Amino acid sequence: MFFNFRNPVILFMLSIVGLMIGLAFKVMHWPGGKLITGSMIMVQAISIIWLIIIVVKSPKQ
Repeated sequence: MFFNFRNPVILFMLSIVGLMIGLAFKVMHWPGGKLITGSMIMVQAISIIWLIIIVVKSPKQ
């Protein structure tokens, strides 16, 4: 059962790291900060939706 949840959780954790990098870019006013931050927020939303789908479709025990 744990293995079904592993991929979206890993994707969410990696997107948090990417979000921190994007926020650092925004704080330092480097180009691309908005792009990185926005794309990582979208990846987080996709991973949460993916996890919800897995939970809903999981067989009841």
